[in-house]
Amino acid sequence: MSTQILEKAETTAPTSTAATAKKTTAKPVKEQKDSKLRIGWRRLAPKKETGRFSLVVWAGFFRAIVLLADYLLAFITAVVVIPLLGAWLHQQSGASRGALSADGTIAMWLVPLLFLVALLVAGEIVVMRGMWRWATRMIAKIRDARGEATGADVAPKSTTRTTNQSKTNRKRSK
Repeated sequence: MSTQILEKAETTAPTSTAATAKKTTAKPVKEQKDSKLRIGWRRLAPKKETGRFSLVVWAGFFRAIVLLADYLLAFITAVVVIPLLGAWLHQQSGASRGALSADGTIAMWLVPLLFLVALLVAGEIVVMRGMWRWATRMIAKIRDARGEATGADVAPKSTTRTTNQSKTNRKRSK
């Protein structure tokens, strides 16, 4: 045999079983292109590091942002939107011309205004709850990214019933 063939055989043959196991278990890692938002988020809450700010500071920040937005939403609605809506309804109903009696004013102006205000309140509550849940999700993301323990990490109690509980909770048939 020539020396070239021997050298080729020596270089390709694994020297130990650990090298073979390493070669077979290694999987190619796909390069994933992260978005700018994800990269920025990782800068704010790097994994397995304490980061610049504690979780309490981030929680306070997100809660303060949500409370400020809630306040502004409620304030602008109360000071701007509802009076403009009332003035528009007052003009459209004919109450501004004095053509309606007190009962007509209530029926044509006040009741529709109260209905629209109730719809606005319901919509604002939905928006406020959505913002509060958003802040909760953001705090949870920071907590998870930092690997901090939560109360949810504790194993939940078993929900299986004993035989006595099952018997007492069944419907009784006659």
